[in-house]
Amino acid sequence: MPLCLEPNQRFPIVLDIDADKPVDTRPTFYVVSLSMREQIKLSAGMDAALSHDKTEEIFDATCKLLDDYLVGWSNMGPHDYAEANVKDFLTHGEARELLRKILGNSHVSPDEKKS
Repeated sequence: MPLCLEPNQRFPIVLDIDADKPVDTRPTFYVVSLSMREQIKLSAGMDAALSHDKTEEIFDATCKLLDDYLVGWSNMGPHDYAEANVKDFLTHGEARELLRKILGNSHVSPDEKKS
């Protein structure tokens, strides 16, 4: 079954800065796989987010995209997924990195891509 059709299946994504941290304490975001159509939509949204004139609008649009695609996270200290906003603990660069990883379905390891 294609990954995007797997019911209730979520996949981990880790920011590059956290990749070497121990697995049990590593900050991890969870997403579902995107179909090609969803990848096109996210890519357009990422471009549109940067087209705003004001920094606050760019940040708001970027966070809205994350809200649309994240389905959870773990090991984010006091920031509970149900209550927190990524603006409270991510930089804009980290948010964009996360969106790029979501866009590229980066939760699939290089070994899995070969098989």
